[in-house]
Amino acid sequence: MSKRTSRYGTWNTFTTKTGPYRKKDGSIVYRTRRPLVRPRHSARPQQPTRYPVAKNQKGLLELKLCHYHLCDFPKDVLNFTGIQHLDLSHNVIQEIPGAIGRMRRLKVLYLHDNKISRLPETLSNCIHLEDVNLTKNELSSLPQNIGALKALQTLRLGENRFESLPHDVSLLGNLRCLDVHGNHLWYLPFAMSLLGKLHYLNLADNKFEHLPLPVCHIVSLKALQLRGNGLANLPPDFDHLKHLKEVNLSFNKLQMIPSSITNLPELIYLNLAGNKIRHVSHHFATFAKLKVMHLQGNEIEHFAEGFMHMRYLNVSENRLYTLSVGRMKKLQHLNASFNQLDNIPAGLFSCPKLEELKLNGNKIQVVPHEIIQLQKLRVLDLSNNELTCFPQVIDKMVKLDYFNVRGNFIKQREGSPKQIWPQSFSVLVKKDKPSPRSVKTAVTNQKPKKAMSGNSHFAHKRPIYTQSQHLDELLQNGFSLRHIQNGHDSVMHHYKLEEELDRPVPKQMLDRQAVRLVPERPDHSPREKAKHKIDLQEDFATLKPADTDFQLLGICNQVEMLLNKQLLQPAV
Repeated sequence: MSKRTSRYGTWNTFTTKTGPYRKKDGSIVYRTRRPLVRPRHSARPQQPTRYPVAKNQKGLLELKLCHYHLCDFPKDVLNFTGIQHLDLSHNVIQEIPGAIGRMRRLKVLYLHDNKISRLPETLSNCIHLEDVNLTKNELSSLPQNIGALKALQTLRLGENRFESLPHDVSLLGNLRCLDVHGNHLWYLPFAMSLLGKLHYLNLADNKFEHLPLPVCHIVSLKALQLRGNGLANLPPDFDHLKHLKEVNLSFNKLQMIPSSITNLPELIYLNLAGNKIRHVSHHFATFAKLKVMHLQGNEIEHFAEGFMHMRYLNVSENRLYTLSVGRMKKLQHLNASFNQLDNIPAGLFSCPKLEELKLNGNKIQVVPHEIIQLQKLRVLDLSNNELTCFPQVIDKMVKLDYFNVRGNFIKQREGSPKQIWPQSFSVLVKKDKPSPRSVKTAVTNQKPKKAMSGNSHFAHKRPIYTQSQHLDELLQNGFSLRHIQNGHDSVMHHYKLEEELDRPVPKQMLDRQAVRLVPERPDHSPREKAKHKIDLQEDFATLKPADTDFQLLGICNQVEMLLNKQLLQPAV
């Protein structure tokens, strides 16, 4: 056996005799072969790992390793001391090494959605950190010298195991955003009142039975999240927060609207859903700037008239028998579904900017002709009421995209000959710019098709919401129609986040929170831009004259059958 050296290491060469061999000159030799056997433990030199390091739009040197199923913190990353933006989110990392203190230029550190249970004390060496996201981990404490991060502006600690916060948090003088939702907090250190630049504080889904007094002394607050606690009232000092624009008190134990809320002059967004409120008094209706209010899921029996600047009002799932919105001249969205209303809300037709009206699940019997005054109405839901007819003037509401009267007793349209609901309809549905995928389903330039059944009044076609042009004042502060409607997330806190995500980003690089908060874009594809309009005046040669009076009644039923199913889903 001999040894042979190559660039892959030392190989063993074996020589074996295979038998005699006679040459041409008559001499006899033994033929041999030399197989090359690679040693068991010899390995090729490993190629250095390549990391996707690049500069982002902010000019920061960025490294993203999210969704890589990493169990340990990559040690090679610690050698990149010039990294400024490090994203290791959505992995299964359990521990952060102490050597992370060598990355002194680090400004953004994203470690959310991991299994981290402890932070090293050396993290305080990264004195340039501005944004730290540790949401959805297993943390129960912070480093004792956390106050050394003087440049820190955003600290997210939601969905961890904190029962208290250290007093050193008050030393973060430049902190603007503090998110500790989904923990086990029941008190806050009084020193937190020293956070003079804090604008956003999220204390949702904790164990607060009383609002901590330090919160009432952070006069710089603009958005306060208190959803999902056990609050039964607010302290009198709450009216010291003169700069508050957003308050979320949903799913608590409030039995009345706290009087201290009425002394907040800058309040724009108020969420009181899921409480036990019974009355909305007149002195509460004199809000100066309130534009968005959620009151769904309460026990309200009386709603005072007022709220002159209201844009969005949700009073669904209450016990209202009457409702007056006559003074809400700027109202654009009204949801009063699942109440005990037997008439259209009083003064509704004096709201010319109304775009969305949901009155389903009530006891309404008549729809007046004055509904034609709502020329900007896009969504009208009157399902599950006691209607027997509806006015024919609804044909003139050209901007109406969604109209639902399911679950009623409609047999004819008001003003038309008395006829029984026809068994089938033929309706032409046009699209502005049909996408290639929906060419097969388009019915333009085709013969009208029959509907599925005359008993299905109007199909359930959900509209694709976009940001309204009339909500410009709200949008300037980070408000979007999606945040206004869901009522769970902060409306203002994600304003900067939406600006960052407005550029095209690979889908795998976006975290769950970012994907959920991306603002609606009206120009993604022709399919999303398509607006379904109803042509009621032409190309109906095949219809009988008696049926043309009922052609509107089968429109949405045809849409459900003919259009792409993805168009029926709401925008997410």
